[in-house]
Amino acid sequence: MRVVAAILWVLLCLGAAEAGARVFWRVRYHVPLRHPGKVLYAFYPGLREAAVRQPVPEDGFYDVLMLGGSTVHPDWGPVEQALAEQLTEAGHRNVRLLNLAFPAHTSRDSRLKYAALGEARFDLVVVYDGINDVRANNAPPELFREDYGHFRWYEMVNALAPYHDTARLALPYTIRYLGIGLRQILHPGRYVPSAEPRATWTQYGSDPRSVASFTDNLETILNLAARRRDRVVLMTFAVHVPQDYSLEAFQGKRLDYVLHRKPLEDWGRPQDVLKAVAAQNDVVRRLAARHPEVLLVDQAALMDGTPRFFNDPCHLTVAGASQLAANIVSAVGADPRQAAARSALR
Repeated sequence: MRVVAAILWVLLCLGAAEAGARVFWRVRYHVPLRHPGKVLYAFYPGLREAAVRQPVPEDGFYDVLMLGGSTVHPDWGPVEQALAEQLTEAGHRNVRLLNLAFPAHTSRDSRLKYAALGEARFDLVVVYDGINDVRANNAPPELFREDYGHFRWYEMVNALAPYHDTARLALPYTIRYLGIGLRQILHPGRYVPSAEPRATWTQYGSDPRSVASFTDNLETILNLAARRRDRVVLMTFAVHVPQDYSLEAFQGKRLDYVLHRKPLEDWGRPQDVLKAVAAQNDVVRRLAARHPEVLLVDQAALMDGTPRFFNDPCHLTVAGASQLAANIVSAVGADPRQAAARSALR
């Protein structure tokens, strides 16, 4: 009887712990109580919208997924609206755009978000990553991790991503979450700041180690898209840095940017940032060449030399956002059904 009582007591405690774990994730991060496997909703809330829409082929919509950082996020420019409008003008009716881009996110986030979309299918997947990956280079070699786990954010999200859509219980990943959180509190010096680089670490940015990680992340996205039969637009990353650039000139708003929103030093030393972005852009071109099903838009070349497109080294003006979208639509082309209909009317 004592053994049975002990077993029942243990089961009761585990049940209470599981209930407490589910309540924690529901209250703090809005993870559904009945679906603990939706743990990435805590990190990428936009995934909920995809679950609600459930985009599938031939559903009457032209479903577009956007992945990237702040450059294509609505808070930093109207790329999303411009793309929706121009696709519609090109004959793609019922454009429905899901923008999962978010400030400071990298190609690692794009990879995790795209993988987490599960059964969702898109007519077009637009990937615009680049400069945020470069920030990962500002770390000593012994701390750098190819999965960007030397950031607190990525150490946590990398650990919990495997539980998404697979976990039936919240307690196992909650224990892992608490353990990682405790380690981050006890060892703060092992992590890269999520915003501006640590001044004493920017010297390490001269080695563009992010290039290998960037390559792996994009390759994973392309392979998954091929299995899902999603059409991908892969883009080089456009930056504009005038020859007379300096932090002092930027802060004094003496450069040819329009609004002067964020200085290049937010990603590292200027020469290191430009070197890494250029190397990553070469990766994009090579990947597109190896994947003939992918549409390549060389934004770095197409946007080059036009200061009026930029509010800072990478964020776009209204004119720049419109041009970025126009370059995408030019590569995608018009809806052939609409083109046929127009020809019939002539």
